[in-house]
Amino acid sequence: MPNHGTLYIVATPIGNYADLTLRALRVLRECDAVICEERRAGSTLLAHFQIEKPLFEWNEHTRADEARAWLEELVRGKNLALISDHGTPLVQDPGAELVNAAIRENIRVEPIPGASAILAALIASGIPAPRFRFIGRLPQKKEKRAETLKNLRDVRETMILIDAPYRLKTLLEALRDAFGKERRAAVACNLTLPDENFVRGTLQEITDYFNANPFKGEFAIVVDGIRRIE
Repeated sequence: MPNHGTLYIVATPIGNYADLTLRALRVLRECDAVICEERRAGSTLLAHFQIEKPLFEWNEHTRADEARAWLEELVRGKNLALISDHGTPLVQDPGAELVNAAIRENIRVEPIPGASAILAALIASGIPAPRFRFIGRLPQKKEKRAETLKNLRDVRETMILIDAPYRLKTLLEALRDAFGKERRAAVACNLTLPDENFVRGTLQEITDYFNANPFKGEFAIVVDGIRRIE
């Protein structure tokens, strides 16, 4: 097999730098370069751990020739670390194309597990989750969002949703209208940070809470699946 390098997919903290694993820290220190989603977030992380590495961006603005250049570096034996702004890369973050290109070239792709807002929100939500479905971000347009939620109304698995901080109120109201006021849910706010908070209850209770206590920060919503008596 050719002496290619390795593409590491490195999970980074979602808020608390202490959550970076020892293995992830070693990879970031030893790799030849880091590919990040946004330069500001990537450079802040590396600076916190006093790591100096070439830093390149991979996002919707990345040109095809830039991506090809990184692939050629891997082919020549360089080791690259792919990170997202926060948490585990590729979960609704860019990077899948680079991973697939590396696989096609028989380049080793190695995951470095770590923090995940999705799992952190799920396990502390208080909602049973023998099976769960990651929904991610819903369409921004009201009509498409309502149609998507209509199709999810009878899902039995626990569902997890994320979105931009300023869309929390809109998303909660859409969920309440689609799933009903009594559906159980939980909103995880600013996970791993000192002001981490969980708001649990029915969709109506949670909507009322955030109407009275506006929140502008990172969040994940866990929604119970439909429960039927067989």
